[in-house]
Amino acid sequence: MKKSYLIGLFTFLGIVSCNIEEEILDEALGKELIDNAQVENLIAPAYNQLRDVYGHRALFALQDYSSDNAMLPTRQNDWFDGGTFQELHRHDWTATHAYVRDTWNHLMSGIGNATQALTLVDPDSREHAEMLGLLAFYMATTLDLYDQVPYRGITDIDFNAPSTILKGEAAFTEIISILDQAMPKLGSGKDGVRFNQDAAKALKARMYLNRGVYQNRYGSATFDSADMQEVITLCSELIGSGNYALESEDYFKLFDPDNEGNSEIIFAVKNELTSPSLGGASVTRNSTNGMSRGYFLTPSRGIRGSDAGCTLPEFLDTFDAENDPRFAKRFYPAEEGAIPLEEYIISRGFQEGQQYGAKIVDGAFSYNADGLLEITALRSTRDQSLANHTRDVNLIAVNQSTGVRVIKWGIDTRNDNRNDTAVDIPIFRLADIYLMRAEAEARNGGSALNDVNAVRTARGGADFALAAADLSDVYNERGFEFYWEYHRRTDQIRFGKWEDSWTDKTSSDTNYRIYPIPPASVAVTPGLEQNPGY
Repeated sequence: MKKSYLIGLFTFLGIVSCNIEEEILDEALGKELIDNAQVENLIAPAYNQLRDVYGHRALFALQDYSSDNAMLPTRQNDWFDGGTFQELHRHDWTATHAYVRDTWNHLMSGIGNATQALTLVDPDSREHAEMLGLLAFYMATTLDLYDQVPYRGITDIDFNAPSTILKGEAAFTEIISILDQAMPKLGSGKDGVRFNQDAAKALKARMYLNRGVYQNRYGSATFDSADMQEVITLCSELIGSGNYALESEDYFKLFDPDNEGNSEIIFAVKNELTSPSLGGASVTRNSTNGMSRGYFLTPSRGIRGSDAGCTLPEFLDTFDAENDPRFAKRFYPAEEGAIPLEEYIISRGFQEGQQYGAKIVDGAFSYNADGLLEITALRSTRDQSLANHTRDVNLIAVNQSTGVRVIKWGIDTRNDNRNDTAVDIPIFRLADIYLMRAEAEARNGGSALNDVNAVRTARGGADFALAAADLSDVYNERGFEFYWEYHRRTDQIRFGKWEDSWTDKTSSDTNYRIYPIPPASVAVTPGLEQNPGY
C-alpha cells in the first residue's frame, strides 16, 4: 500500500472506547511522526470530523431547518444571517449558500481524513476497518445530500491524482462494497462511539432503504423487494443480537449529558466538555447546547444560549400531545412559586405556552424566606416580551417569543460555554432499526404494526400501542421519534413529502431534493458537475 506523507499540520486527539483523552502534539511533518504515532492518534481526525458535520450550521441546518419540523426565523434584528436560514426553509437556496458549502467541506474533510488514515494504519487491523466504515459513512452522507461523491479508493491511494466522481447507483454500490470489506475486521458487540459491525449493518440498512431514492432523484422512488428484504434482514440481526434495548424509563435520557453507554445507542458522535488545556477553545464544541438552552436559567450562569429555533404548527399538530411522552416532560409546575434548588431541572421536549424559570435579582438566583428558589414567568432578554411560545410563527417573527421551542437535547450545565457539551449525538439507535424494518415490511406488503408498537410501548406503555399501522403511520412515528435528529429531510424525500407546503414554504421544485455543489469545488475538481437547477 502506498503511503502519503503530505500531511501538513496534524492535530491529534486520541480516542478510546469509553473516554477521549485530548493530546496536542507538536507541529511536525513527515515519516517520523507517523512511525512513532499511536494508532488512536492516526484515526482520531476522521472521528473528530463528525462533530463538524453534525453542527448547527451544517447537517442540522440542511436536514432539519429545511424541513417541516424546524424553523429558524428572523427575530427583529436577530438571526437574519444573510438570509441563510430563510432560504433553507423556503427551498430557494442557491449554489453559494454558506451552510451548503460548509457542510460539503466538512464532509470532504471527513472523506480525506478517513482516506489518509487508511494509508497510515495496518491494513489488517480493526482500526483500518473502522476507517473504512467512517469513509463509507461520509460518502453515504455526501451521496444523500449532494448525489456526487469524490473518491480515491482504499488501496494504492495517490493524493496527487484526480478523484473519481461517483454518482447515484455507482456511489451506492461502492459504499456497500467498502462496508462489506470492513465488516470482518470491525469490532463486535456494543460500543457506541467506535464504528463497529453493528454500525456497519445500520448504515447498510439505511442505504438499502433509500436506494430507490438514489436511483431516481427527481421522480417517484420505487422500492425493490430485494432491497427491502435486505433492510429487514440487517435490522433483524441488530434487533436479535441482544446488544441493545429500547430506552423504556425516560425517552429524554437518550439525549442527556451522560448518554454514552445508553442501551439504545448503536453509534454516536462522541462529545466531551472543553479541556482546560485548550483555554476554552474546545475542539469538541458542537451546537446541541446552543440549540437547547433557550430562556431557561442554569445554576452556573443564568440565561444563556440560542433561542431562535422553533418548530412549526403543522408538525406539532401531528402529535398526540396529551399522551405522547416524547412531546414534553416538565419537572416543576408551570406557575409562579418556589421550589428547592435541586428540583430546578429544565423541562424537555416542546416548550409551548408561557415559560417559567428561576427569578434572577442582581445577577443571582432569588430565594424566599424559607430558602426556596423563586420561580417566575420568564421574559426574553432581547426585548423583554413574555416568553409565551405560541404555535403560530413566521419566518419574520413578530417578537422573540413566538414559536414553540425545542429542548430535546439535554443542557449540560457543567460549563458556561453554551456550545460545550458531553451529550453524544446518536447517529444510529435501536428505535431507528425497528422503524426501518417496519417501513421495509410495509413496502414489501407485510405488517409494520409490531415494530411500530415496539417503539411506542417502550415510550408510553401498553396503552400507547396502535391498533393498526400502515406507511403513513410509520412516517408519522419517525417524526415523533426523531424530531430534531438530522433525519427529517431524508425521510420526507423518501415518503414523497418534501414538495409539500408548510408555513412560509410553498416551493415544489424537485431540484431542491439535492443540494448544489459549491462552485469553488466544481471549478477545481475534474469530473464534478453542478447539480440540475443551480
